[in-house]
Amino acid sequence: MHSSLIRTCLQLSTHSKLNRTYLRSVPISTSRTLTSEAASPDKKTLQTKKAVPVSTIPAGTPIKGLAYIKGDSDPIAKADEEYPSWLWTLLEPNMGAGHTDTPLRAVRRELNRENRNNIRKSNFLKAKK
Repeated sequence: MHSSLIRTCLQLSTHSKLNRTYLRSVPISTSRTLTSEAASPDKKTLQTKKAVPVSTIPAGTPIKGLAYIKGDSDPIAKADEEYPSWLWTLLEPNMGAGHTDTPLRAVRRELNRENRNNIRKSNFLKAKK
């Protein structure tokens, strides 16, 4: 029974919401049996390593079919370092422009509530005249 408790306490828990890895809390009674590595992890292990994306097309290769101006030549792929860093995060889920932690339904509900209150205020002021 004691060994199963230690095994469950040593498992890592990954939170995909923040893309960080955390250790589950270990009871004080079992913390003496842990090695120094498991008891005090470095900061590097707690943070996820962001993999540098690699382009599928090598630098200098013409990209056919992406010329958006008629009669213009096809664009040529650049080295990965020449592109801005935000470009590689566009395809990640929930990382586009205007991303917030609140769900769209809650934002829409709040906007509707504000709009309704503004209409009520304007109707109240019109009725007073």
